Amino acid sequence: MKSTKKPIIYFFTGKRGGFSHFVPILREINLTKKIDYKIIVADMHLSSFFGKTINEIKNYSKKLIILDKIKTKDTISNRLSVISKTIQNLSKIFEKKKPTFLFLIGDRAEVLGAAIAAMHFNIPIIHLYGGDLTQGGTDESTRHAISKIANLHLTSNFRSLKNIQQMGEESWRIHNVGLSSLDLFRNGFFKPKSYIEKKFNIDLTKPLILLIQHSVTWQVKESKKQIFETLKALNILKFQTIALYPCSDPGYKAIINEYSKFKNKKFFKVYKNLEITEFYSLLKYSSLLLGNSSCGILECGFFKKYVINLGIRQEGRICKNNVFHLPHQSDKIARKITEILKKPEIKKKVNLYGSGNSSKKIIKFILRNHNQKKLIKKKFKI
Repeated sequence: MKSTKKPIIYFFTGKRGGFSHFVPILREINLTKKIDYKIIVADMHLSSFFGKTINEIKNYSKKLIILDKIKTKDTISNRLSVISKTIQNLSKIFEKKKPTFLFLIGDRAEVLGAAIAAMHFNIPIIHLYGGDLTQGGTDESTRHAISKIANLHLTSNFRSLKNIQQMGEESWRIHNVGLSSLDLFRNGFFKPKSYIEKKFNIDLTKPLILLIQHSVTWQVKESKKQIFETLKALNILKFQTIALYPCSDPGYKAIINEYSKFKNKKFFKVYKNLEITEFYSLLKYSSLLLGNSSCGILECGFFKKYVINLGIRQEGRICKNNVFHLPHQSDKIARKITEILKKPEIKKKVNLYGSGNSSKKIIKFILRNHNQKKLIKKKFKI
């Protein structure tokens, strides 16, 4: 028998990019008025070094629970300490009040910590984007670990749904919803070109490259060399480039230090963080995305955008022929950029991650499945 009580969801967010996928879900909750929620804010959001993005979250909601700030250091031990401190911080919260659900996204260290805490307090976990494959780092194992702890699974594509079934998860717990961020794109979320040109001092009648390159957890010591090769290619071509800071995976400082060497290059601009609508507007208007960000695989298909995906970080994700996979070699990067800028615009559909109606699917699925006793008792389906 389903519970008649109004469910309370705690959304947990520790990463800049992850929160943008929560925004359309929060909007749908506000429209339906059938669910209460709070947002637990942690990790990178609280760091001035990465742009203190908690300030942007406050623009979307005032229902916040702010965890104790954890000092960010460019070490593996620091990322591990984030797991333990997240468990400790959430334990204090859950001892006072337990939500109906904890809603998690992705595969970060702090997300694993949150999952462990909720599991021990018998709080059902909703996991967004489990089953995805990224065989180029520790994110893969972290994501699958969270999936085995989680009680409801919301996947970005049907292959991921099948992957979770192969982990022994019961079919009724899994729902393919697509990429929630695409909901934003279908609802006039973008800034006009004139605003973007003025804000970033760029000319959108000329090529614009958006650069997002992270360190790779299996190749931390190679981070400097990898970004050096990327910047070497860009310096040869000198097209307008806007770069974003990497996430806080070990090796991030090497990337940022290399960016600092380009501070006097007129064609190159770097930002700690971009407001969500500004970021997606830049993504839409850019000529191509360069680097190894998941948004190159996940969201660029919606825009029929060309992507140069570097190295192994996103290895395993499904994509179409708008994505070109290259090694970290400046000559090949420069050659491919030049080649892409001569290509005609993409006409065929290259999006594999939904149609922009994920949030409605998510809310309906949650409202059908909020019997806590049934959710907590998991069975391994053979």
